[in-house]
Amino acid sequence: SVMKKVRALQILVYIVFGLFVFQNMAADFWQGFKDGYNDGMGTIDGAKRYGPTLQATIDGSFISQKNGGEMKIGENYTLKNIIINSDIVVNNDNISVSWPLNAIETGLILITTLIVIRIAYLINKVIVNIVEGTLFEQRCIRLIKSTGMLLLLFTLTDYIRQQVSYQVLIAKLHVPLKIINTSAFNFGTLVFVILIFILAEAFKQGARLKEEQALTI
Repeated sequence: SVMKKVRALQILVYIVFGLFVFQNMAADFWQGFKDGYNDGMGTIDGAKRYGPTLQATIDGSFISQKNGGEMKIGENYTLKNIIINSDIVVNNDNISVSWPLNAIETGLILITTLIVIRIAYLINKVIVNIVEGTLFEQRCIRLIKSTGMLLLLFTLTDYIRQQVSYQVLIAKLHVPLKIINTSAFNFGTLVFVILIFILAEAFKQGARLKEEQALTI
């Protein structure tokens, strides 16, 4: 039946968004579990580690043996602009970061997660409006616009979170490590937001034409 298809589509929306959240958080949870295990083993062995394992992209020129950050590999290849993705363990208790940065980073992660959940909820509300035939009514148009605004807010918040994460890294990782800022604004999502606003405007015009037709009749 139609309702079963609608229900399946709504469940699919929540599954997709749930997987999105899981994809972004699962690695951190797994790393936290490993850090806890390693801390326990380190206590037994007398070794110490300070803070969680940090995932960073490093300028690898400091390990090269040639000028200009180049490295000779065999007889045929020279590596330039060496970049290393690494998990870094800090072994010095004097290297730390102010707690406000950590709090801001955690807060931004929570905010982006809540935004994603809200977007999934609004999309399901739009699906209900489509089934009920109220696609061209103002309430549905407002839902579509709200979804676009939340997507835009998610993109901006995620970019800010990336910048804060970079500040956390450079506060903890010093010479000889040179941390590369890999923050990137998600222009793909921005394009999708523009399309959503265009769609909302199209529905708004459809609603206007529907009203004019009703008045003509």
